[in-house]
Amino acid sequence: MNTKNKDIIIGKVEIDDGEFSPQNTKIRVTTMLDEDALVGLKEIAQKKGVKYQTLLNKIVRSYVHDSHVPYGKKEELTEETVRKIVKEELKKKRA
Repeated sequence: MNTKNKDIIIGKVEIDDGEFSPQNTKIRVTTMLDEDALVGLKEIAQKKGVKYQTLLNKIVRSYVHDSHVPYGKKEELTEETVRKIVKEELKKKRA
């Protein structure tokens, strides 16, 4: 059965095809951040009226998907790279 570009109906619930796209599927991760980076991230998120996890997701998504790479050559996305991105974004926001 081809469900591409069609709504999926499960029982009485209708589900749009896009609900299962990668940007709508969240994966729980555990990582370590420097305390000052996390505090700054939470402050920025509070000012923007969003959860800090949402802001962190936007920062990582921006880094991964932007056509230009603001941090020099594109690096493998590791815990160390995420820390570096967050710190640099916090510096920009405070400036």
